[in-house]
Amino acid sequence: MELGTTLIGIICVAICAMPFVLTNRSKKAIVKRQLIVLKDLASQHNNTITQNEIKSFYAIGIDESKKSVSFILKEETEVEQQFIDLSTIKSCEIVNITKSKHIDRLYLKLIPIDKTKKEVNLEFFNADVSYQLGEELQSIEKWNKIINNLLETKQ
Repeated sequence: MELGTTLIGIICVAICAMPFVLTNRSKKAIVKRQLIVLKDLASQHNNTITQNEIKSFYAIGIDESKKSVSFILKEETEVEQQFIDLSTIKSCEIVNITKSKHIDRLYLKLIPIDKTKKEVNLEFFNADVSYQLGEELQSIEKWNKIINNLLETKQ
């Protein structure tokens, strides 16, 4: 009788834990694939990633020695890749678009030295894609600081 109860308990615990294990494995696989794509983007421009951060919708990496940023934005069916040489950038700032007290969009705006070139926007959060703001605010502040420090040291 006790053996049967113990066995049923073990099976129930295993069944309850299975979704968490599968979700964790899936997230690790996604992170691994995004890191490979990020490193490939940097290597196409003869750079390496020295520091990176990978989230569910975006991945950002930086080559501190060559002062460049690699950014990947993953949308539903498309993956947008951006490579930015910071020697062409004058400044970096956080843009926070808020509608009715809720953050609607959050991105880094990289302003080029050459005024004829377009600004580069690195989107960290879009309410149309992701309904809830997570760690994106802390992440964007961290990367804004890192990029601005690199911009200061290039002068």
